[in-house]
Amino acid sequence: MLLSFLRDNLPDLQHERRFEWLYRGNPDGLAWSWFLFTDGGQLVGLASLFPRSMWVGEKQQRCAQVGDFAITAGYRSLGPALLLQRATFTPVDQGEVAFCFDCPPHDAGMSTFRRLGMHPNCRVDRYAVPLRLDHRLRNQLGAASRIPATVGNLILRLRQWPALRHRSTELVIDEHLGPFGEEFSQLDFAVRKANVIRGRRSATHLNWRYRQDPLQEYHVLTARRAGELIALAVYSVSNDVVTIVDLFGRELAEAAASLLAAVIERFRKSHQAVDAYLSPGNDLVEHFLRSGFRLRSPAAQVVAYAAPKSEIAQLLQSEPTWSFTQAEVHA
Repeated sequence: MLLSFLRDNLPDLQHERRFEWLYRGNPDGLAWSWFLFTDGGQLVGLASLFPRSMWVGEKQQRCAQVGDFAITAGYRSLGPALLLQRATFTPVDQGEVAFCFDCPPHDAGMSTFRRLGMHPNCRVDRYAVPLRLDHRLRNQLGAASRIPATVGNLILRLRQWPALRHRSTELVIDEHLGPFGEEFSQLDFAVRKANVIRGRRSATHLNWRYRQDPLQEYHVLTARRAGELIALAVYSVSNDVVTIVDLFGRELAEAAASLLAAVIERFRKSHQAVDAYLSPGNDLVEHFLRSGFRLRSPAAQVVAYAAPKSEIAQLLQSEPTWSFTQAEVHA
């Protein structure tokens, strides 16, 4: 029933291929799902909640993220959406997770939260650095785009040069193949910070997310000094765009610059742009800007729910720093 409903209402996803991995294989636990029926027994709505292990300050907390939220055409009004949204709060109120969060990608998705008196805890923005202009100019100029594209690509390469030349000579950047080991869990533990909320990146979580995903292939670069793991970057590749899905670690002033330079250099002759998704409070923002990325557009709002008057609710009201990348936003 669940898969059939998802196929009909969220047809862009390959639900059969992802179901075991996402709903049952999650290292943080099984997913919750709620179904909405009419009085006559017709299934018209579905919402799921996926456990997510988070660092909340320096403590590990079991949290959860809303996903696969769908309502049948003809019933897409505020009432059914409110019923489903409230249902996703149940594991929080029962103490099974510390808080849950949703990441609506546009303002229309905020309507149910506004009715519930809830406001975004943070937003996530899209940043990008252009690598080539071929496709953009071809769409604008057609056959006459060849010479302008050649000139434009040359200008872009000159602009990229400062970021490429500022890589650390002390760090070794290499592709990481195979599973993630204990050193990644140690790095995840080492970079936790007080008053910062972010997803955990233990070896178990990284393997599940980036090695076992049945729908997406991910590539991983590591930065090491004298063999010691300092940082890593995870990216995915489409026909035209490379997306930095995740970047974290220590010594980011050097490591982020070197990792981003490696990605840009690898794809600057073959792809049109590199994208990244970052929350405003993320320490990574300044490092991406130094590497030539620019803010392009809002990508999502992050809205969290904690049990009223709980310790977590008080923490969320104190406006902690949300250090989110696409890794946290993408359910």
